[in-house]
Amino acid sequence: MTVTLMRHYRVDCRWESRYTAQSYRDAMRSYDDADVLDQKLELTNDCQRVITSALKRSRQTQALLCGERPSLHTELLNEVPLEPFTLDGRERSLHLWNAMARLQWLVNDRRQPETRRGTRARARRFVETFLREEGNYLVISHGFFLRMLSRELLKRGFTGRPIQFMRNGERRTYTRAA
Repeated sequence: MTVTLMRHYRVDCRWESRYTAQSYRDAMRSYDDADVLDQKLELTNDCQRVITSALKRSRQTQALLCGERPSLHTELLNEVPLEPFTLDGRERSLHLWNAMARLQWLVNDRRQPETRRGTRARARRFVETFLREEGNYLVISHGFFLRMLSRELLKRGFTGRPIQFMRNGERRTYTRAA
């Protein structure tokens, strides 16, 4: 069995350097609604099944990469959502908003819509639900979630390099003997 994890193509979105809590929330929504930039990459293996997140950027990546090939879309592959870590109205750097929100996620703070425990459970559910049958899979998802998904695959006996960071359009392949 082969599972190729791929991060979606680059998104046509321009980030500001500073945000208030509300403008950060709005920027995150704009990113979710933005189109991907057209990249010409070829499929390198014979994927029998293509599965993407339900977010627009993953679905557009799949369409650009695979054309009319049928695929499944699931919210189980969506990116780990981020919310502002505080609502005090002060302007802060984008890096601080992202770092603090991820820190809250890491310590399972309920101010984030999903905790680390929840993300792990979602990665586990995806593997149990969609990767039960032998075959070759292409999974198109998002940078942070793919880190968790690669860890879950490695725990289940797949071999491959763990993901720390993936560039847009980058792929990692995991294999497991039948």
